[in-house]
Amino acid sequence: MKKRLFTDSGVPPTETLLRKQMGKAFDYYTSMLSISGQYRKQWQFGSGTGWLLKVDDMRKALFYLMPFDLGVDISLAVREGERDELLKSKPIEPLHPQLASAKKYAEGYALRFEIESDKNCATAMALVQKLIDIRALKPAEAARQPKSKKTAKLPG
Repeated sequence: MKKRLFTDSGVPPTETLLRKQMGKAFDYYTSMLSISGQYRKQWQFGSGTGWLLKVDDMRKALFYLMPFDLGVDISLAVREGERDELLKSKPIEPLHPQLASAKKYAEGYALRFEIESDKNCATAMALVQKLIDIRALKPAEAARQPKSKKTAKLPG
């Protein structure tokens, strides 16, 4: 059974502690961080979760990482349109069943899975990269849309 790390609110994770306590799983942790680029990374403590790393764009979380002794859990929510795009993506095909059956919440479809092997890590990285790409396209698509002009007839 995997063991949750960093459950003491007074001891936030540091790179040294993560490396020491996670062992091989530290590689999965750093791989996930490497694709998140300029996103903000912030440790948060919850009484039920212990310390977890929130990766966000200052408005919406991209994903959360929870360190364990044998791996890392990743948790994220995807919106309806994002889910549809992700279900078409070949590199994340192993996650399609979980994506298709994910429960819908106000913030989107909730996903949580373990990264405990190189293969799991590669699939998780492909998912996050695809999600980053989809979200980067949204503002560009909106900018290309012609703005509707409101006109009013002048009297007379």
